[in-house]
Amino acid sequence: MILRLARGVERIDADGSPMLFNTRTGGYFALNDSAATALTALIGHGEPEGAAALVDTYGITTDQAAADVRALTESLTGHRLLEAR
Repeated sequence: MILRLARGVERIDADGSPMLFNTRTGGYFALNDSAATALTALIGHGEPEGAAALVDTYGITTDQAAADVRALTESLTGHRLLEAR
């Protein structure tokens, strides 16, 4: 499944901290560095690319990376910040 940021959601950098800003609600969603890395790879692609980015960047196992990306995707879609394209 190819993913994109939901309409009205923007990536921002707040004093060095990666965040998502929902222009529809005015809400912010903080991302840690690994979530930001995975999200960059997810956009326009899918979970396999996000997991590969975590493996390449942090040297974690493929299984752990896949589980982390799946959890991130579920969280962001649940908050209506990420959607299938």
